[in-house]
Amino acid sequence: MIPRRPVAIVILTWNALAYTQACLRSLREATDHPAWRVVVVDNGSVDGSVEWLRGLDWITLIENAENLGFTKGCNIGIAACDPDEDVVLMNNDTVQLDRRWLTTLQDVAYARTATGVVGTRLVDGHGLVIHTGSFMQPVGLRGQQLGGLELDINQCNQDRDVESVVFAQVYIRRDCIERVGVLDEDLFAYFEDTDYCLRAVRAGLGVVCAGEVSTVHHQNVSSRENNVDFWAVYEHSRKVFQRKWGHWLENERYDGELTWNSVLHQPLGYAVQSRRLMTALHFADLKVAYRNAYGQQEGPTNHLLLDDIRQRRPSPEATQVALCQADAFPLVNGRAKVGWTMLEVTGLPPAWVDGCNRMDEVWVPASFNVETFRRSGVTAPIRVMPLGVDVDYYNPRIAGFRPSTAFTFLSVFEWGERKAPEVLLRAFAEEFKQSEDAVLLLSVFNRDPQVDVEAEVAKLDLPPSAPIVLLVNPEFADYQMGALYRSADCFVSPTRGEGWGMTVLEAMACGLPAIATGWSGIADFLHDGVGYPLSSTLVPAQARCPYYEGFEWAEPGFDHLRFLLREVYDNPERARAKGMAAADEVAANWTWKHAAARVKQRLLELG
Repeated sequence: MIPRRPVAIVILTWNALAYTQACLRSLREATDHPAWRVVVVDNGSVDGSVEWLRGLDWITLIENAENLGFTKGCNIGIAACDPDEDVVLMNNDTVQLDRRWLTTLQDVAYARTATGVVGTRLVDGHGLVIHTGSFMQPVGLRGQQLGGLELDINQCNQDRDVESVVFAQVYIRRDCIERVGVLDEDLFAYFEDTDYCLRAVRAGLGVVCAGEVSTVHHQNVSSRENNVDFWAVYEHSRKVFQRKWGHWLENERYDGELTWNSVLHQPLGYAVQSRRLMTALHFADLKVAYRNAYGQQEGPTNHLLLDDIRQRRPSPEATQVALCQADAFPLVNGRAKVGWTMLEVTGLPPAWVDGCNRMDEVWVPASFNVETFRRSGVTAPIRVMPLGVDVDYYNPRIAGFRPSTAFTFLSVFEWGERKAPEVLLRAFAEEFKQSEDAVLLLSVFNRDPQVDVEAEVAKLDLPPSAPIVLLVNPEFADYQMGALYRSADCFVSPTRGEGWGMTVLEAMACGLPAIATGWSGIADFLHDGVGYPLSSTLVPAQARCPYYEGFEWAEPGFDHLRFLLREVYDNPERARAKGMAAADEVAANWTWKHAAARVKQRLLELG
C-alpha cells in the first residue's frame, strides 16, 4: 500500500447543527483514507452545536466565544493542525458521496510537483451542478462559478487547471501553506478563496478542480441560518479584493492583448466559435477586447465573462483579429490585422479575396482552405489555425439519455442542401428494413420559416424502413449537446463541404465512431484510424448561395454511405474502438485550449 500523507480536515461551524451532524456523519461513513482527523472550529454557536460537538471523542474542538469570520476561523483551525499534515477546508453544509473522495483529492494534489490547491465538483444533490471551478470577472470583479446550475450530465469529469476553486471543500498541500501562507483575514468572508488561489498561482503553484470528486454542497447555510446580510458582507469583501487585485486582474496578469472582431449572437457558425475562443483566449492570459465585425449593435450575451470583457475599450495598438466572413475584413482597422475565416467550396468570391488581401495575415482552420484561398487569388500570408472542442463537455464519460435500446445513428446539422440530408435519409431507409433494430435520429436546426422540414422529408417518398426520428429546433442548452451525442452509437454526416466540421469533431470527442465525408475541413482530423471517411466526387455547388456560385463541393458516395452504415451496425465493437481512439486524438490535439495556445503563440510572434 502506498503511504498516505496525514490530512487534517478543518470544519468551521456557526449554528446550523443539523447540517454539521450530516457533514460529520458522512465523513465517518464515506472516507477510506487511512490517516485523517477532524478539527472543528466553532464560531460562537448558540443552537446546541457546541454541546453536541463536545460529545464527539474523535474530533478536535476549538471554541470561539463569538463569530470571528470565515477566514480567521479557518486560520485558527489551520494553526491547530500538525506541521506534517496537509489541510482540507470544508464547510459544515457539505456531504460526501464517495468513500474515495479524500484519497482521490490527495492523488490529484500530488500528481504534479507544482500543484498547491485542489477543489472539487460541487453538486446540490438534486441533479444540478453548482461548481466545477471558478473565475473572477476581470472588469466587474465578481466571482463566478463554472458550471453553476447546469443539469448534471457528468460534465467536467476530468482533472482540470482552473483559475480558482471555492473553498466549500478544498485540499491544500502543506508546502503550499508554507509558501503562500494562510487566508487573508482582511476578507471577513467571501473572495478569500479566489484571493488564496491567485496568491498560489503567483507563487508558481497550480490550482486544479478534481473532476472525479462530487460533493453535495447546500450553499450559504451559515448566512441563511444566522440571518446574515449576505450582500453587505459580500460587497465589503469585494471592495477589499478590488483594492488588492483589481489592477493585476485587468492589466498585469496578461502576456499580450488583442481586439477581437467577430459576432456573438448568432445561434450557429462564427458566433459559437467566437464565444468559445474569446473565453479560451482570456484563460490563456491574453487581454481580449471586443467589437462587432460588421459594426452592428449587440446586446448582452448572458455569458458573464464575455459581457464583462465587452465593457473594455479596444486599444488601437493591439493586434486586430477578425473571425468572420472575409467580405467584412475591410471594416477592420488597426496597426496589425489578422483575418480568420473559412468557406466550404473550392474557391472564394471576389469580395472575399479582396478582404483577405487587405489583411496582414489570414488564418484558416483547415489545410483544405489554404489551397482554395490561394487558387482564388489570395496573396496575403495564410496560416492554418485549427478550431477546437470543449472536452469538459464533450467526452466519453458524459451521461447520455438513450431513446431506446436500438442501435442509434445520429446526425446534427442545419437543414440545407450543403448537409445533404436527402442522401442520408435515403441511404438509411434503403439499407435498414423495418425488422432491424436500428434508428436514425436527426437533430435539425432550421432557420428558414418557409421551410417545413417534415414536409421536405415526406417529399422524398422514402421506402418503409427502420424508424427515423426528427428533432426540429430542439430546445436544450448548448452544454447539453454532449449528452445528445452520448445517447447514440454512431454519428453520420454526409456533408457536401465544411470549413471545419464542428459537429463531427464534437461527436468524435464524445467517443462516437463518425461516418463523414472525407473532404474539406473534416479531412484534417477524420481518418481511417479514428472513424469512417466517406468517399465523394466534386460537382458544381448549388447556386442558391451566392458565395458558392461557380465553385465545386463534394457529392457524398451513396453506395459507400450505405456500406459504412452497415459496416458500423454489423461490427459495433470495432466501431466503438474507433470512437474511443477518436476521443483520445481529439483530446490530445483539437481542443479550445489548444486553439488558444496556437493563437497566443502566433500573436506573440507578431509582436
